[in-house]
Amino acid sequence: MNKAGARFDPEKTKWFNHQYMQTADTEHLAATFISATPEIASMDPGYVELVVKHIKERATFPSEFWELSHYFFKAPENYAEAALKKVWKEHSKDLMLQLITQLETADDSSVEALQTAVKGWITENEIGFGKIMMPLRVALVGALEGADVFDIVFLIGKTETIKRIQALIDHH
Repeated sequence: MNKAGARFDPEKTKWFNHQYMQTADTEHLAATFISATPEIASMDPGYVELVVKHIKERATFPSEFWELSHYFFKAPENYAEAALKKVWKEHSKDLMLQLITQLETADDSSVEALQTAVKGWITENEIGFGKIMMPLRVALVGALEGADVFDIVFLIGKTETIKRIQALIDHH
């Protein structure tokens, strides 16, 4: 028996909550997110549920959902300067314009179809993946973070993706 008093461990509490988030019903978490977030109150609950499904593995608390998912709901208003400095090179504008052309005709019926189309184009043209994927992530999210790029493209749609790429191009 230990004579010391009980000790509260906040890290252990976070771990337990994170485990709960992984097994919690996505529909319930989405409803919680909608009720707590005015920016998405008028959104389709089905769409919010899809987003929550993609981000809940990274969350410890529902209060983190907006920070982890804002880019699914609105385009970046600005870009992380460090990320831009790292990924935007001389050839980036031309490559992003070529990517827009590819996306316009790409099959967007599934994440896999989009991934196959874009990665096939990258491989076929012997372009380094980082030269496309990193600027694309910055265009979509505003930083070098977030969910899988192709999940984002699929959920926000080709039209919104192209708008965001064009906005990044125009930013330069």
